[in-house]
Amino acid sequence: MSASQDPSVAPQLLPVSGAELRRDPALHEAVRRVGQRVGVDFTDDERVRGELKRGREATSAIGVGGSCLAALLVIAAIVLPFAATVNPALAERRPILLGAAGMAAVLGIALMVRVVRKRQRAYRDPVLVAYREVLALARAHGLTLTHVPDWLVGSSSETEGKPSYPLPDIAPVSAAKGAPPAPSAPRSSGEVRLPRKPAEVAVWEQSVDKGGWHGEVGLLSAFAGAGAAMWASIEDEPVGYAGLGLGVAVAITLWVVGYRQGVRKKRGREAALRYLADVRAAQAAGASIPELSPQLGKLLSEQDGTDTLTG
Repeated sequence: MSASQDPSVAPQLLPVSGAELRRDPALHEAVRRVGQRVGVDFTDDERVRGELKRGREATSAIGVGGSCLAALLVIAAIVLPFAATVNPALAERRPILLGAAGMAAVLGIALMVRVVRKRQRAYRDPVLVAYREVLALARAHGLTLTHVPDWLVGSSSETEGKPSYPLPDIAPVSAAKGAPPAPSAPRSSGEVRLPRKPAEVAVWEQSVDKGGWHGEVGLLSAFAGAGAAMWASIEDEPVGYAGLGLGVAVAITLWVVGYRQGVRKKRGREAALRYLADVRAAQAAGASIPELSPQLGKLLSEQDGTDTLTG
């Protein structure tokens, strides 16, 4: 089965391949020096994939459960002092409630501090810090990064917030030398050809963030029709039944449109996954990959969230 048929067969897509890092002697030397500090050859794609998998496992293991428990303890610390007010029978036990609230507050804050420190240690892992520097160096030397994984820089594609651990700022090498800026377009890589993006994927990119309201509006239309029928029954106004028919007709129409849109999005997503598999295979073969669109980058993050942890 080919990579395009089964996306899980293709290797993990890297922000920049080792072949690209080795093409520029100055960049290769800078990357080599960074790698020496942490004992990692960042031009070895398989080694980098292994380190990224380890880093993602470490950052994703940061206590979601611990954060929830800390939040519950803080809530308990706020609620317990008012328990005697809600239930007068607990008035005699007010000192015990206050003591329990204080203990919950201390434990909750201590647990929050522990989670924050654990998060900082995971993101400040020397290898991850070095790899962020490698990506910054690649960008400074004019290379195009296919994507920067959200987990690597501590950001979320959902919130679009500022990364907590961004790539370091490194001045463009061409600007430092007074040369014209290097082109951002990827260079060809011998006989390795970049996969052409299918038109179905381009359509999916434009529509994936649109729609999603058909079900809700259709349900409201059905409720409106039911309300009209109820009014017709109570007030003995037959015209109200026309509202029922109209509401149901609008609801069915919207549901059909929404269903078809969902089917198109599903097919487009499947085509996008096959395209990403082709892109990953091309990078593994030595091709220079252009920057992914935000939609493809988000899909890649979702896919790597399962692939890299189980692969």
